Amino acid sequence: MKIAVVDDEKIWLRKIERFLSCYYGSKKAGIACYLSGKSFLDADEEFDIVLMDIEMPVMDGFEAIERYKTRFPETVVIILTTHDELAKKGFIFEAFRYIDKPSMNTELPEALKSAGRKLNSGRILTLKLIKARDINVRVKNIVYIETVKRNVMVHIGHDYFTCDHTISDMEQELSNDGFYRVHRSYLINLRCVDSFCKTDIKMNNGDMVMLSTRKFAEFKKNLMEYRYYLANG
Repeated sequence: MKIAVVDDEKIWLRKIERFLSCYYGSKKAGIACYLSGKSFLDADEEFDIVLMDIEMPVMDGFEAIERYKTRFPETVVIILTTHDELAKKGFIFEAFRYIDKPSMNTELPEALKSAGRKLNSGRILTLKLIKARDINVRVKNIVYIETVKRNVMVHIGHDYFTCDHTISDMEQELSNDGFYRVHRSYLINLRCVDSFCKTDIKMNNGDMVMLSTRKFAEFKKNLMEYRYYLANG
């Protein structure tokens, strides 16, 4: 994960940098700091996430965002501000979120989590197939994963691939992609849930998967949170 922080106030720049280092912890996100929109643009570097202050001299954050997005349109931009009325303008420039600086500790974690999901939704996963060559698939196209005897089967639409992975490894790999372990034998894509009852879940490809009774409440909570994220970005 590569993240840029752009703020002309050194105190805020360091506060945000420390917050990000603590939030990502051992994942060791690469964090670059810039004291102006100009120095940020001059670096001409692609980042996964940019946290941009709005009120800066010479070139404000809106102008910096507009110029940057023409070069790197896939980057997720989070606006930092102390004035709510300025934040509204951010939607014109495709800002993903706006964060009130004084409320950063409570607002930024949700924004970063959602930004991570947005970035991961288009990512590619390499499946190591048994007795076949590796293939690359889009994570969001995986409907569910199941264990059958000692094999792991990855279901994509109405097809499936038998892979040389463990379901626990897959669960860890997809932990930030909207997947949830509903049963010891099933890991599902919450995006692909069609309907459910206390014992089964119907996926959008028509397949039924088992739901552990003890995980029912937690599953419902995770599904509701994920659907809220999809609806609100």
